[in-house]
Amino acid sequence: MTIRRTFFFDGLGVSGGVVLGPAFVIETHGAESESHSLAASEVEQEVERFQDAIERARVEVTELGRTVAERIDAQQAAIFDAHAVLLTDPHLINRTIKGIREERKNAEFIFWSVTRDIGEQLAAIGDSYFSERSHDLYDVSRRVIKLLRNQQNNDGVAVPPGSIIVANDLGPSETAQFHREQITGFVTNSGGPTSHTAIMAKALSLPAVVGLDYITHYVRNGDFLILDGTQGKVILHPTQQMIDFYREQAVQFNRERETMAELRSLPAETLDGVRITLEANIEFAEELDLVAAQGAEGIGLYRTEFFFMGRDKLPTEDEQEEAYSTVLKAMGDAPVVFRTLDVGGDKISMTIPMAAENNPFLGLRAIRLCLAHPELLRLQLRPLMRAAAGKKLHLLIPMVCGLEEIAQTREHLREVREQLMSEGTQLPKEVLLGVMIEIPSAALQADMIAREVDFLSIGTNDLVQYTLAVDRVNKMVGHLFNETHPAVLHLIHRVVTAGNAAGKPVTVCGEMAGDVMHSLLLIGLGIRRLSMSPSLIGPVKRAIRSVEMKALEKIAAGLLCLSTAQEVRTALQAQIGNLF
Repeated sequence: MTIRRTFFFDGLGVSGGVVLGPAFVIETHGAESESHSLAASEVEQEVERFQDAIERARVEVTELGRTVAERIDAQQAAIFDAHAVLLTDPHLINRTIKGIREERKNAEFIFWSVTRDIGEQLAAIGDSYFSERSHDLYDVSRRVIKLLRNQQNNDGVAVPPGSIIVANDLGPSETAQFHREQITGFVTNSGGPTSHTAIMAKALSLPAVVGLDYITHYVRNGDFLILDGTQGKVILHPTQQMIDFYREQAVQFNRERETMAELRSLPAETLDGVRITLEANIEFAEELDLVAAQGAEGIGLYRTEFFFMGRDKLPTEDEQEEAYSTVLKAMGDAPVVFRTLDVGGDKISMTIPMAAENNPFLGLRAIRLCLAHPELLRLQLRPLMRAAAGKKLHLLIPMVCGLEEIAQTREHLREVREQLMSEGTQLPKEVLLGVMIEIPSAALQADMIAREVDFLSIGTNDLVQYTLAVDRVNKMVGHLFNETHPAVLHLIHRVVTAGNAAGKPVTVCGEMAGDVMHSLLLIGLGIRRLSMSPSLIGPVKRAIRSVEMKALEKIAAGLLCLSTAQEVRTALQAQIGNLF
């Protein structure tokens, strides 16, 4: 009997759940091609061969989109609309044709060189969303190059039922071929929270772990795996004891999911009748189904950055309006809070030349960048107001440090409104302006700010970072990043008090909102609106429905009297834990 060594892998869990079963390895080879020189008389024939491959690829992705729409849903099929657009992108197509003509090289070599260059530019932006979008570009390119090589694009492969898919990466073309009943989960070397693997896994309600770096070097077809998408763990060749343990975990997770499904239509209300509003944070339309499935009461934070990054020209008003309208229509009468551009100048340097900054976190970013370049702000305000015609428009300004930025933003809003009216454009019935409280100066001036705006939204991630002067991604000081530091709690309490005094709602949309223990602490401090990743709404709602408000308020009042983060953490764990 062969005894196999057990291997443990840690990655990023992007879709929760626990499954056990055999691996099915998908080979996703690159599209590198050798260079072949062309005679002058062959150049135009090569251009025609390339254009023919592009057209055939466009036909294939259109048909694949129809298949996915029938098998899964229209929103997941929309990715293939984006692929079809890529296959008409002049930047991609014209550069390739120009390269064939100028370098007199074969289409495969030139096309892959252009693809790789654009993909590297996207990945270099430093934003996870655009880094992941480069995988869509590579997916399209592999399809075209196979056609140039006269190879069949196999959009249907026999996968044994119950398989856990293992791959270096899974683009839309690979994931589209799977049937829900065939597979139980996804495991990939690369990928992040916005990768197509993550999006598809959530849509299919399948566990997934990405970013494992090298797991395909170890796993072979048929190898037995344990996949824990909640904890981001994969175990290859587990022992029987591990199998027994994780089978029980799988049973518990499925029970938990059933419980969460039952909670979907129930209010987030404490045992003594205090109602809490739970909303979702999203950044792309593919998440709307998950928002609905989790029973979110609105979108408390819609990130708009993806329109402006990873491109060589600014987005048009029309394309923004179309996306914003889609979200507003899907949410009906529920509120959607649109946060204006929240990036540093370095991330959109391809469209707006910016000087290098020694400390970009404290530099020209977010609302500072937009006010320094008003065309950026107006380029967002116009399509937002057009999309919200006849509705309420909720606008959220990031990184506000004082009253001046609010006044300047209102002036731009006034001018945009007058301009649209002169054009005969229908306007929103009301524009509600809110600010992110994520800089200590804003928290300290919360009483003044609350009188000037319609709502406040606390971004706890940056508030903690700026209050404690800790870069949370710096391993040398990351341990000092602490949401329960007394200074942070006092600032949050100050903002809540200011909001209540002015009659303005206060939301927390940072990571604290999605953590069960921290969410209960926030409620005890007076927060009545929380916005979080859609998948976290169920556990937070269940916790809220298990406690009394008067108990949370008593705990929070006691924690505000403590002196250190460790004291707060210890007391919080002990006292909140006793409520369940």
